[in-house]
Amino acid sequence: MDRIFVSWDQVEQYIADLKELNNKQHWAGVYGIPRGGLVLAVMISHRLHIPFLGAPCEGCLIVDDIADTGRSLYHYTENETQHNKYYLSTMYYQERSIVEPDYWYLQKHDNWIVFPWEE
Repeated sequence: MDRIFVSWDQVEQYIADLKELNNKQHWAGVYGIPRGGLVLAVMISHRLHIPFLGAPCEGCLIVDDIADTGRSLYHYTENETQHNKYYLSTMYYQERSIVEPDYWYLQKHDNWIVFPWEE
């Protein structure tokens, strides 16, 4: 399986795109799904000047690195009371994922993605 190495510049561009969206959305804060989304959530919190959350709350941005299978994001969309409660975003999105994030930066194919904080 081919590996794709994500650059810090790509991470910064993803966050810049989210900043533009935040100007319209005004998220209550950012929550990072443990491991994959945690580094991104801390960076987004600093760059967008929004609270870093220890748990998701209504109107917040939930981030993860990849929506590959979608199982880690599914928890936040699995019932009607949670539907549209959160805004979901990932850097990479795989079409076979059971959840499509509200915003994703790059399409994932059958590659292994390596983020700069994983090297």
